[in-house]
Amino acid sequence: MYRPINKVLYATDLSEAAREAMRYGLSLAYHYKASMTTLHVIPNVFEELSLSTGVEMELYFGFDKWQDIENERYENARKDVIERIETTSKEMALNLGENVPEVSDILVKIGNPVKEILKTAREGEYDAIVMATHGQGHIEELLVGSVSRGVLRKSEIPVFLIPIKR
Repeated sequence: MYRPINKVLYATDLSEAAREAMRYGLSLAYHYKASMTTLHVIPNVFEELSLSTGVEMELYFGFDKWQDIENERYENARKDVIERIETTSKEMALNLGENVPEVSDILVKIGNPVKEILKTAREGEYDAIVMATHGQGHIEELLVGSVSRGVLRKSEIPVFLIPIKR
């Protein structure tokens, strides 16, 4: 059964490929007169290191020191997301005219990217997810490639995967 697209969730890892995906997200939102929310998920490195090494990193680094590092990463990511959205929105305005959809929300979360994207889509009652297929480098390609595959496999709503330009 067809569901109208009223809310688009654009998931970004801040790579160049994700920037291209944002153009598609804005274009989709423009076409359907939908709102678009941008989501950036910072992987919880602390948790991933603890799980992969079997060592309680909290005991090794100290929770307060690690929390300060995470807070700084969060603020830097939020600033980058906002800056990229503003720049790309201005570029899109040149292509689509003044009717570029407004990005209604900017979300920056810390956690497992697949879980956070799916949770945000479900809780926010989004109608579609737009994201790039790969990140910037070899490690990013593996991580983001696995993120896009995970979202695609588990999503209950349409997922638009935008391939990287070569």
